[in-house]
Amino acid sequence: MRHHPVHRSAVRRLAGVVALVAATVATSAPAPAVDPKAPAGRVGSPSWATGNGVLTLDRGDLAKTPQAPRGDVVVMQSWEYLQIPALRRKHPGITILMYKDASAVVKEAESATGRFPAGMGYDWVAAEHPSWFLRDRTGQIIEWSDWRGLYPMDIADSGYQQTWARNVLAELRAHRWDGVMMDDVLTILSHDTVGNRVSTRIPDDDAQYAATGSFLARIGPEIRRAGYLAVPNLSIEWDNWKATLAAWTPYVSGWENEHFTNWPGQDGRFSGADWRWKFDAARWLAARKVPLLAVTYGPTGDRVGQTYHRATWLLSWNGRTGASVYVPDELASSHWLPAATRSAGRPLGPALERADGTWTRRFTRGTVAVNPTTESRRVLGVRLAPTTAVIRTR
Repeated sequence: MRHHPVHRSAVRRLAGVVALVAATVATSAPAPAVDPKAPAGRVGSPSWATGNGVLTLDRGDLAKTPQAPRGDVVVMQSWEYLQIPALRRKHPGITILMYKDASAVVKEAESATGRFPAGMGYDWVAAEHPSWFLRDRTGQIIEWSDWRGLYPMDIADSGYQQTWARNVLAELRAHRWDGVMMDDVLTILSHDTVGNRVSTRIPDDDAQYAATGSFLARIGPEIRRAGYLAVPNLSIEWDNWKATLAAWTPYVSGWENEHFTNWPGQDGRFSGADWRWKFDAARWLAARKVPLLAVTYGPTGDRVGQTYHRATWLLSWNGRTGASVYVPDELASSHWLPAATRSAGRPLGPALERADGTWTRRFTRGTVAVNPTTESRRVLGVRLAPTTAVIRTR
């Protein structure tokens, strides 16, 4: 059966982000001044030494995470550009991605810089291109109800695509960014709407898929031609992941995918077929050397869940591309948690499935075992409860 969870946008706690910004800007963010020391293209040369990354989208996340430069990739808001020099000094090969929503706009900009977590601002669209808003049959503008304050756009519109690319590239060029993480790249209508309004332009899953494909076919290559990484956050499903990755991967530099080992806000970790398709998608990309940022959300104190997430990622990792990312629920928490960032070295061979449904893999500095079944299993001399894992290092 198809899962239709509430899509947890990577603008985590958007209400908190909006509360931090004071000024409503009536135009799209002005083109920022270009840093004369910034090169024309991306700077970082991804090392992917550990397969770790951090997603730091709330105010203060980076300050709470001094270990962030130990990772291979960091995703942060566009107004955090002042953090870039320090990150590069501590890790010259780090990949730094700017967060931007691909499909929606918001009304308020970050107060100090006038920058949006999207390609442009609501008021500018309303004044200059009101036809870009998605509307229902009565003409009412659509707003997502699971993320209030986000208003979806007609992402298949060529004018919207051109403006989004122009604005985002201007911000990338202004500082030493490596690329952009594009959120809300949707294969289905995975957001609920205020009043259950239905867009006349993108009314169903097929229309959403076609609109997103149009956006990526234009934007991905344009970002890459400019010398930057295009890394969309892709909301794939169990029955569309393979066809979608095969069709859209040529447009992009890599992918982010949320909810790697659990649905947020629900008890239990993925097992059986749910675990397997996520794992298979990660392996499909790893085999083709396409970076994947595999993101899981959960409590800071859930070491079992963090280990399960990290170990599942390590089973799929090719040792060269991509990273696992665990995002803690608690605002005060560091985003670098020991259980979620543990390293076992480089893989020595492929992951092996055992007859009892468990998986193991050997690394240069340890061994990983995952039990994605609903029964306890004995693996590596220890009994693993259902949906748990162990990372043994030496």
